[in-house]
Amino acid sequence: MANAFIKHISYSLPEKILTNEQLVADFPEWTVEKVAKKIGVKQRHVVSENETALDLAEKAANKFFEEHKIARESIDFLLLCTQSPDYFLPTSACVLQDRLGLPASCGALDFNLGCSGFVYGLSLAKGLIAGNIAKNVLLITSETYSKHLHPKDKGNRTIFGDAAAAPWFVQRKSRRKRQCFSQRRHATMHLIISIRISATTTE
Repeated sequence: MANAFIKHISYSLPEKILTNEQLVADFPEWTVEKVAKKIGVKQRHVVSENETALDLAEKAANKFFEEHKIARESIDFLLLCTQSPDYFLPTSACVLQDRLGLPASCGALDFNLGCSGFVYGLSLAKGLIAGNIAKNVLLITSETYSKHLHPKDKGNRTIFGDAAAAPWFVQRKSRRKRQCFSQRRHATMHLIISIRISATTTE
């Protein structure tokens, strides 16, 4: 069975920055020091009024192609994980596929998950590669939570920012029968991902 490996990754951040000083101005009962100590974050990137999750996803993907010199026609499946999609019909992944100029033969789908989204994306990418459905899978996670948070939501506004990431999964054959990554369910509420570094691999 073919193994799935993350070969490259790129990301995109909005230009706008929300600092702890700006948050404290909205919540004077907190101090800059308290926010930094409590959550370990000094600033977070947030989108502008007219910037969307699809925009961030497109920027991250274009950055990926430019940074790593990957041919767009080599991508045979696009996965988009977001809880803040631009469209429900058609799916945002299909719109992104067209914007990026990916081939019409490339599969594209959205899936809606939050904190566990990347872990499930790993599972989907692995399944596509292990099943010989795809050899090159581009997974994009993109969120604009700042658009959905209430201005008075002190707790979540300090934690959440906006961003997009684009890891690239490729198919490789290993000389040893070991997994690149796998999931083990010990309970219905827990999902554990195990990262295993294979020994010698061949392209």
